[in-house]
Amino acid sequence: MSNSNKKQCSLGVNAILNGLQSVLNLIFPLITFPYVSRILSVDGMGIYNFSNTYVGYFLLIAGLGITTYAVREGAKFRDNYRKMSDFSSEIFTLNMISTLIAYILLVLSLLIFNALNTYALCILIFSVQILFTTLGTNWLYVIYEDYAYITSRNIAFKIVSVILLFVFVKKPTDYFVYAWITVLASVGSNILNYIHAKSFVNLRFLWRTKWKTHLKPILIIFASAVAVNIYVSSDNTILGLIKGNYEVGIYGVSVKIYTIVASLLTAILTVTIPRLSALYGKKII
Repeated sequence: MSNSNKKQCSLGVNAILNGLQSVLNLIFPLITFPYVSRILSVDGMGIYNFSNTYVGYFLLIAGLGITTYAVREGAKFRDNYRKMSDFSSEIFTLNMISTLIAYILLVLSLLIFNALNTYALCILIFSVQILFTTLGTNWLYVIYEDYAYITSRNIAFKIVSVILLFVFVKKPTDYFVYAWITVLASVGSNILNYIHAKSFVNLRFLWRTKWKTHLKPILIIFASAVAVNIYVSSDNTILGLIKGNYEVGIYGVSVKIYTIVASLLTAILTVTIPRLSALYGKKII
């Protein structure tokens, strides 16, 4: 099936589906928290929250602003299979390189900073997200507005993760198990996403790529993302380094609610970008 023949949903449906996915990513910990907080210790939750936040910085490095750039530029080529395949492969290659750099920096930080020893194992568990987020190529699904596919799989993995939580998290030291379950809920479907991406484009790793063409705009977006991430996520990191696991455990829960509204607004913005970029590429607007 050619890309031009793929059925596109309305912006309203896409906004609902993408918004549902964003809400699910936040509601999963909200649903599970009453049970987890009763089973796990506050210190365990502190280690969990700190580690999750810490890995978020390296997820940012691996992401490198690529998603925003890929959606903006790739939507212009989505009706041309050859151009879209070349573009997607170049972006995927850059993303894999930035992922490798992120892992190197993460390992170095764990070796250099002794204060991270308490969190090291949990950090390594959460670091699985880095590779699987890259393999998920969610930006490709945003370009083709295939939100039904990724939302349905996201829901399935969330349900499986909730079941696993109640089955395997039974004692205070099981925060490592909880971390694994969170990773599964977050990026468990990304291997399927990577395989299914071949139905859109011929996605491959390129040993030679036009990285200079993409790098400057990507780094500009990345700089903006870094500033936002430091503003949003530095609280957990600083609190964990200055105070400890207990304080992070209490504080980490309180910030989950208000982020739902922000995620919904982001979801609406995300679904409009590929459609507007495609129309702009065709000189319609």
